[in-house]
Amino acid sequence: MTRATDPEPTERPGSTAGRETPGESASLDLRYKLHMAVSMIRANPRNARTFTSVSVATFGLLLSFAAITAMGTMMTQSASDIISGDVSAFADGYEYSMLNPESDVVTYIADAESTLQRVAGAEGVEQVRPRLTAGASMTIKAQDAGVVLVGSDIAAEGYEIVAGQAPAGAAQVCINIAQRDELGIDVGTSVRLSVAGAPVDAGPITADVVCVYDNSRFGLFRSSSVVMDIAGMQQILDRPDAITQILITLAPGVDPATAAASLGADAPGLQFLTSKETAGLIFTVLAAQQAIMWALVIVAALICAVLIGNVVGFSLRRDRRELATMRTMGFSAKDIETVYAVQVLLIGLGMVLIGTVAAIIAVVIAGAVGIPIGDGQQLFGGDTLRPSLKVSDVLLTGGLMIAAQQAANALAARKLLSRSPVQMAESA
Repeated sequence: MTRATDPEPTERPGSTAGRETPGESASLDLRYKLHMAVSMIRANPRNARTFTSVSVATFGLLLSFAAITAMGTMMTQSASDIISGDVSAFADGYEYSMLNPESDVVTYIADAESTLQRVAGAEGVEQVRPRLTAGASMTIKAQDAGVVLVGSDIAAEGYEIVAGQAPAGAAQVCINIAQRDELGIDVGTSVRLSVAGAPVDAGPITADVVCVYDNSRFGLFRSSSVVMDIAGMQQILDRPDAITQILITLAPGVDPATAAASLGADAPGLQFLTSKETAGLIFTVLAAQQAIMWALVIVAALICAVLIGNVVGFSLRRDRRELATMRTMGFSAKDIETVYAVQVLLIGLGMVLIGTVAAIIAVVIAGAVGIPIGDGQQLFGGDTLRPSLKVSDVLLTGGLMIAAQQAANALAARKLLSRSPVQMAESA
């Protein structure tokens, strides 16, 4: 007769029974740990509700990133509107001032007509537009106002006329909305202009206001600009070919910095600056403002991380009796720590997803409607923010939330699991 063999011991999934050294617990494979984590979430849904703060933190951080992007977009567009070109050409010695254009040291571009033709024929240049700028005094009813007289192609530079029609000749000018409201003048009013650089014997000229343009998109940097036809301004200055600036629009895909360097090599005697260089003040302010906003976001992110850490620690301490039971059953501290890390990861991903979806919806709505940032004219064009989110913002926020949760889980779990099962069950 054959002797019945003893049944083989049943092993837990993933265990290494018969191979571990004395005193060591069997290890669970990842699939079993994932199954345990999912089962724990289903059996105890209050843990998911505990992590609601993760969604709120994600929502708040993403809105902060959207605000940073909105401000950067507004200021960059304002710079583009002010410069009205990808690259600007100036005569050597011309000093461009965004804060006070009246104080510009004006040096006229020599041989303007042939220079315009040469620049227009350069590779990568799509359009060139001359501009002529000079400081002036405008007198209305015995009231003097310092202005910047700008001779330009109004249609090509994108001026939005809200009343009247574009000026033509030396006897017509276009004021902006701020000047109309502050000086009490409008279409049909006559003004006297004393233009810097004009022949002394010519004296002041009389011009009619024939239009009003919207300068809100230029911010405060063009609040004193009075626009007129460039030919009319050349007539006032008695300089038929005078221009102070060439505005250059590049073909799509052409790098402004590369184009500026190439144009400078082909046209000696001119300095070519990109719009970012010409409007350097705006981008300096933008960099400082964004640095401050990023600092606030980082502080907020750290606060969120600490709060989330406390939430994770609270959740683990609340489950301390379950942890003690698992240790008593023979689960290793490493296995328990991994199971809870997976549980926190699954809940955290869900909460981050909820917060992200809510933030995206809010940003889309706010971007379509716009966020008012105060009455009156702003330093930079526009009085409405249009927030938007970048993929990098979403990934950074999600990564921060998950990292904070996992770090807090690891610290809290190791502290609890360093105790005996009895101490864990009795600990407060």
